[in-house]
Amino acid sequence: MMIGPPAPSVAERPGMRTVPPALLSALLALFTVTGLLLASIAAPGVALAVLPAGAALLIALLFYEAPLLAVGLLVACYGLALDIQLDNLATQGAGSVGTLGAAVVKVIPFAIAAMLCIRFGFAPAINWPFLAFTLVAAVSLVVLPIGRVSTFGEMVRSFIGSTAPFVLAFAAAPRPVWSGLCKGIVLVPLISAAAGLLVWPTGLYSAFDLNWRFQGLHSPPFLAGFCVTAVFAATLEYLRGFRMRWLVLGGAAIGVLLATQARAPIIAVAVFLLLVFILSDRRTFPIKRKLDLAMGGLLPAAVLLGPLLIFAMDRFMGADDTAQFSGRDVIWPYFLDAIENRPLFGYGLGAGKLIVDPEDPQIRLIRSNAAHNEYLRLSVDAGIIGCALIFASIIVWVWGGTRKVRATDRLVLRSALVAALLHSGFDNTLIASTAVIQFSWFAAALARARMERQDTRRQDVLREALARRAASA
Repeated sequence: MMIGPPAPSVAERPGMRTVPPALLSALLALFTVTGLLLASIAAPGVALAVLPAGAALLIALLFYEAPLLAVGLLVACYGLALDIQLDNLATQGAGSVGTLGAAVVKVIPFAIAAMLCIRFGFAPAINWPFLAFTLVAAVSLVVLPIGRVSTFGEMVRSFIGSTAPFVLAFAAAPRPVWSGLCKGIVLVPLISAAAGLLVWPTGLYSAFDLNWRFQGLHSPPFLAGFCVTAVFAATLEYLRGFRMRWLVLGGAAIGVLLATQARAPIIAVAVFLLLVFILSDRRTFPIKRKLDLAMGGLLPAAVLLGPLLIFAMDRFMGADDTAQFSGRDVIWPYFLDAIENRPLFGYGLGAGKLIVDPEDPQIRLIRSNAAHNEYLRLSVDAGIIGCALIFASIIVWVWGGTRKVRATDRLVLRSALVAALLHSGFDNTLIASTAVIQFSWFAAALARARMERQDTRRQDVLREALARRAASA
């Protein structure tokens, strides 16, 4: 037997070199552009047909090489209300563009998750909410009445809309990607508010609705939903480093939230901040920081947010009987009757859209057929058992995912979960675009916390090894 150095691997043999991934992407982009140019000369019609696919491939390659750009895309699309703006184009004669806009907004998180999974692999944690919705969809298709009432395409759309908020939890990524997403989400409502005020003088879009509630580029409830998540995210970043910019950005998000006069989101944020303030200990939120914030922040908050608070309280106190429940007293009985008829397993995913007649005079008066209560909507879709399964999966995902992370992350994420569960009783928190932002933030914060815990473990193991080596020397 010959003893000698090991044989070189294939990549180490003379004359063979590995190609850097960035160069491979550049070569693929070059081939794509060259192919499009040649096709435009030989067959212009074919080139025009495949041009969107080629452009999408080039964009995908760009995001593949720079994942933080994909985070920026997510923040920009939701901050600039891509779906709502395309809806406006549709009403001006652009055909089905609005439907395309809603589809694009829901598909974006799937595309980003797929890109991250291809490049970095899958996350080690189980995505319980996605699995719960998948089980409900399977039962809906095979067993429940929705499989015989709704079309397969409508059920697929309902499934995509229901799972889009949770799909990013499947992906693994470096810590800067998750950290960038946690921080970028703070900007979503602020982008909408600033862009709305800039566009307002042009007459293209009003920054206020007919009741003079601020809406930015969205509608008041949607903008308020984004503000809720922005406050969650800003609070987490502030408590992780006590940097003033997160306090300022969080205060700005609260100001925008108050200007929307959205009552349920305001209550959810108040509950969240109260929980964080009361349940934090000396390590997560030192008493000195609390006193500085209380004494030094009360006057600026009163000056800057006081008028907005008075404006918001006007809707709490001054609403008449017809506007007090924003149509919930009209639409909730429809859902309660449907739950009474099939209480255990419901009608199937997406059935909530079918139990309310959009031509009903009362429904046309309130201009909405949504339940504004996720517990009622999901009890119609999946029954009381399915609704409990979905919310239990969300609780296990967040609560269980924060068991061994740093105390700050655990406090903020669990307090945010309690506020989100409360908010779900009065708004559409799992199907609207606001849900994608909120649960993408949960997924990013959980992923970052897991990575930091792993780094801490590795450092502890290294210190123990060094200590044993020093003791034995």
